[in-house]
Amino acid sequence: MTDTGGYRIVRKADIVWEDRKNVDGWPSRAGMYYDDRENELCMRLIDYPVGSVEPRHTHPGAHATTLLKHHAVVDGIKLFPLDVVLGPSNEPHGPLDYRDSCQLFSVFVGSFYHSEVEKLGSEKHYRLIQSEQIPWKLKAPGIDEKVLVDRGVGKLLLKAVRFAPGTRFENPPMICALIAFGGAEIGGEKLDEWDFIYANRGAAHAPIAFPAGATLLTVALQ
Repeated sequence: MTDTGGYRIVRKADIVWEDRKNVDGWPSRAGMYYDDRENELCMRLIDYPVGSVEPRHTHPGAHATTLLKHHAVVDGIKLFPLDVVLGPSNEPHGPLDYRDSCQLFSVFVGSFYHSEVEKLGSEKHYRLIQSEQIPWKLKAPGIDEKVLVDRGVGKLLLKAVRFAPGTRFENPPMICALIAFGGAEIGGEKLDEWDFIYANRGAAHAPIAFPAGATLLTVALQ
């Protein structure tokens, strides 16, 4: 990890991967970006290999899980990058089909430990958010955003923010952000796709520059 400009940088290349087969019994791995025990907020990069199907399950916490690469199929609906699966707390949901492989950014409020549910049932205790159905809104010259999640996962506010080449992010209203596509620079430090930043509390925050453009997933609490 690197500290610069009032931010801590967690690079994808440096995250420690955990084999989820040892935790949940499913063939996937997870890398922790951020773990705030005080606010019960954690963010992880999840990697499902080819052939994966996440079974119907429950967990004490709620999540907003955003696709980053490839696709998933839920109830016959094909989901693509920037689409989101909302999983509520203590309500069975799934199965989730990642059999063509899939990489996900998962934001959990509360515990993320899973328990498998044997009986599928017919109720659909989750919500799918297809980002293409949400229009981009101009926030400033060269900067567009769309709200992906503003209810259903505690106080979580998850946005996709798109930056044109040469733009800068001044005083961003966020706790942290993942570079979903593209790259960025902060105080001379270059960040690549799927690198992660979070704002150090009480620090002055330098602008974030996007020389070649980028799309960020920003996380805040309302």
